[in-house]
Parts: sequence; C-alpha cells; structure tokens
Amino acid sequence: MKRTAIFVILFLSVLPAGAAAPRLTLGACHDPELPKDARCGSYQVFENRAAKSGRKISLRVVVLPALGPDRRPDAVVAFAGGPGESSVGEGTFLSQELARLRQHRDFLLVDARGTGKSPLECPELRDVQGFLDGFVPAGKVRACGERLRKMADLSQYTTDNAVDDVDEVRDALGYPQVNIMGGSYGTRSVLVYLRRHPERVRTAILDGVVPTHDRAPLFFARSTQKALDGLIAECAGDAACARAFPNLKNEIAAVLAAAGRQPVPVRLNDPRTGKPYEVRLSRAGVAQTLRYMLYDPSAAAELPLRVHLAAQGNWKPLAESGSSSARGLSLLDNAFFFGVTCAEDVPFIREEEIPAAVAGTFLGDFRIRRQQEACAVWPAAKIPASFLAPVTSDVPALVIAGERDPATPPSDGKEAARTLRHSKYVLIPDAGHGIHGFKGQECVNGLYMKTIEDGSVDRLDTSCVARMERPAFVLSLGDPEVAVSRADLEALVGRYAGKEESVKIDLLGERLRLSLGPKAFLLVPTAATRFRPEGLPAGYAVRFERSGKGPAKAAVLVQPGQPDERMVRQP
Repeated sequence: MKRTAIFVILFLSVLPAGAAAPRLTLGACHDPELPKDARCGSYQVFENRAAKSGRKISLRVVVLPALGPDRRPDAVVAFAGGPGESSVGEGTFLSQELARLRQHRDFLLVDARGTGKSPLECPELRDVQGFLDGFVPAGKVRACGERLRKMADLSQYTTDNAVDDVDEVRDALGYPQVNIMGGSYGTRSVLVYLRRHPERVRTAILDGVVPTHDRAPLFFARSTQKALDGLIAECAGDAACARAFPNLKNEIAAVLAAAGRQPVPVRLNDPRTGKPYEVRLSRAGVAQTLRYMLYDPSAAAELPLRVHLAAQGNWKPLAESGSSSARGLSLLDNAFFFGVTCAEDVPFIREEEIPAAVAGTFLGDFRIRRQQEACAVWPAAKIPASFLAPVTSDVPALVIAGERDPATPPSDGKEAARTLRHSKYVLIPDAGHGIHGFKGQECVNGLYMKTIEDGSVDRLDTSCVARMERPAFVLSLGDPEVAVSRADLEALVGRYAGKEESVKIDLLGERLRLSLGPKAFLLVPTAATRFRPEGLPAGYAVRFERSGKGPAKAAVLVQPGQPDERMVRQP
C-alpha cells in the first residue's frame, strides 16, 4: 500500500507578519493524473510556523469529493511514505483501492511541504551508480543543501511542521474531524498528528509502523537480515524453490563476495532515453539490491532466481532490479527526506549501539554510515529528545505489519499498538513492506474501510488474513523476447486512459516505453501485443488490444494480485 509519486516546483513568497491567512478556494484540476471530479487549490502557510512571520510556502491541496448524497463531515486524510513521497499521489491511489469510502466521505490530500507539486528536490542525487554505491553521497547532499538553502530554511521541513500544515488546511476547509491513514513513514505522520491534534482524529490506520523513536537506519541491517533469513527458510520449505535453488544461502554469500572483490559491469538500457548505459555492481550495490527486493513480495519471489543467475555469471537480471530500485527511490532525495531523517532519527543514534545492531548482517553499517555522513552536511533542525516518546492515544486505530518487513518490522507495530490503547494489531504472514503480488489484497482493503465506516476496531473480522497468499517463487525469467516490426510498435504508441489514471506509450529507437507519472519502463515484447516492463518482477505486463493493422484500441495493465486494468487509447 506504499507508493511513490510526482515532484515539480516550489513557489515562495514573503507576506507581512500578522497578515490574515488567505481563504482556501478549490477549483477544477488540470492534472491528467487526477480523477476528473477532483478539486484543486493551494494554501499558504508560514515556512517557520513557530515564528508566524517571514516566508510563506504554498501547499498543494486536492479534495476528491464524496460521490453519494449522504456525505459525512469527517474526511479521509492520507499521509505518504518516504519521507518525501506525494500525499496527493498516495491518496489518489488509495481512493481507488478504497472506493467504497468515497460514497460518503471526501478524501483530503495535502502534499507535505517540499514534496509533490511543490518540491525542494536534489537532482544532484538522481544517479543510479551513486545510489547503488553510496545511497546518498555526502558531497552531492552538501551541494544540494547549499543550493536549496538560498531559497528556503531547510530546518523547517519536519514531521511536526508538516502535520500542523495539514491540520491548518483541515480547519480552512471546515472538516471537524478526519480519519488519518499512512504507510511506512506516513505512519509517523499519523502518530505525530495523533499527538498534536488528538481531538481532530476520528480513526487512525497505520500500515508498516515507523515509530517516533525509530532512529532509522539503526535497525535496518537487523530487520533486513531477518527478512532474508525468513525468505531462505521459506524457499527451503517450498519443494519447487528448494529443487531449483538448493544452495541459495551459499549463492547469496558468493554473489556478495564476488562483487566485493571487484565491481561487476553490466550493460542496461536507460528507460528515460532508451540508450544503453553501464552499471557496476559493487558489494554495496548488491546488498542494497537484495534489501529493496525484500520490500516487495513480488520482487522477493524472484530474489532466489536472480541471485542464482548472478552466481552462474548472468548479472543482468540482478542489475535490472537494482537499477529500477535506484531510479524510484532517488525520487525521495529532497529537503523533506533530509529534513526529517537528519533531525528526527540519525542524531539520536549512539555510536556504542552500532556494532551490536549490525553484527552478523550482510548489510552491516553501510546505511548508518552513509546517512550519518549526509546528515553531517545538511542544515537540519535540532529536535528535542522528547520527540522520541511513544505516542499515547485512545483513538480507534488499526495497526498492520508484514512478517518479513526489512524496514518496519512487526516489533515496531506491536510496540506502537501498546500505547494506542484502542487499537487492533494485524500481522500479515509472509508480507514485506507491502503486499504487492499477494492474492487476497481485498482483505486488507476491507479492514481499512470497516475501521473508518464503523469508527471502531471492535468488530473487525480479521479471519481473511489467513487466506491471503504470497506470490509463488519465480523459477525462470518467463517468456523470451520476440521480434516485433517497427510498424507494429508504432501502432501501439499513444496515451491510454482508465477510470482514474493514464499512461503514455511512446517509441524510443526500437523499444516501446511506458510512462506512468514520474516512472518510466522500457517494454520487452514477448508477443506482438504483449510486453513485460524491464526491471519489474514477473507477472507485470502490458497487453494491447488491436484489430487488424490499425492502431491499438486499448492497453491492459497486468500486475500480480490485482485485477487487470483496461485503459482506452485517447484520440
């Protein structure tokens, strides 16, 4: 349930101290990524909320209005993950997954300061190789911070300020209470909102809890090792996986060791340009690739295969996974990501804790050291240690955890549930940092909706969780690439629109490219009208509907565990 979304530009202005807040008005949206009935606007807040003077920043506000006649006064608010993702993008996705809620409730979506359509971003860090080798190279972080601090006070981009922004928007729109939800870092926003505005919250949903005392990335290595060990054990207990990959643990160690001795060069295709480029898989790059594959159950189901192929000398499938993760995650390189992590987490890591936290793990202290180096050059806020205190609340709360989550382990969810005194804790067996690819995803969606509709967790029936199924282990790369003529490829080019979103298909050289928001994927033909996105796990596909020699009429997006989505070609 965690998504990444769009980044564009930040508008700043200076208003006199004490000036009245502008009235928030919403009008038609002009963003093709949004539903046609969405209402859009912007709202200005003081960058320095404590001073209540000086620079003001514009927040992007989107309301997806209730569709039925019986409209309830309590809206649904979605907080995005990251930190640094777009809440508008996340909330739009959730409004589709939880469509029943829109019959009676608005969705109120506000991009956090410095994100979404108003970003303070770091294009210096949009480099696949730099990400794989150093996550956030300190030199480039310093360059971004020096550039951005000329236009913004980077110490003001914190969770406290962001949730207060949202509450101010809530008040401006007249919602007396809201139902708040978040996944990953979005759960910290939920917790902080509960702490700072408890009377305004009707229900809370937390999926993959990042507690206020998390101190990320201190425990990433341990959680990632547990997730990997669990996957290895599951493969050993699965007849087909054990037969195909009987030496998985040793092959993982061998691949890490080989990349550690000498980085492995691999030729890939850039989905933005279609041109070939080279990536070098160092040990750090392989370790990061494995970690991010464990996030997504669909990708985790392919980890044994891609490691096995690398151990045999075919590193391309593993490099494709690593490069795809790097492109997506580097979208979070912005002022909000560094403002949060360098103020609320990294400063509270004690040096004497690190050896025990990383002992016996393949990731080691890599992430800790890289983020410490980055935060040492970022002008972050000084947050008091009281921020780390557990959040206590009596608001009805649904807390969801994945059994093999390498980022937000089940123990974090259990701990949060102890002080959320009216909560329901639900563990999803075999899940990672999400449930992509699972059969039975409607179970979790149903728990979300039931919590909000009832305003309570007392009557939640969680028995459907036991019937959810992880994706099967992938034993081969799937259908091979076939040749498709340029004329047949050109017949598939165009923009395709579904009920809630659209995709663009264009031609780069002899390859089709799919663009969805800020993400782009080259399409590998496995039949004349069926393609698999390069770098994504098995099960993702694009199928075109075409009659005769004319242009395609529709494109069907196929993804594991989800209904196919048919999108009609636009004139």
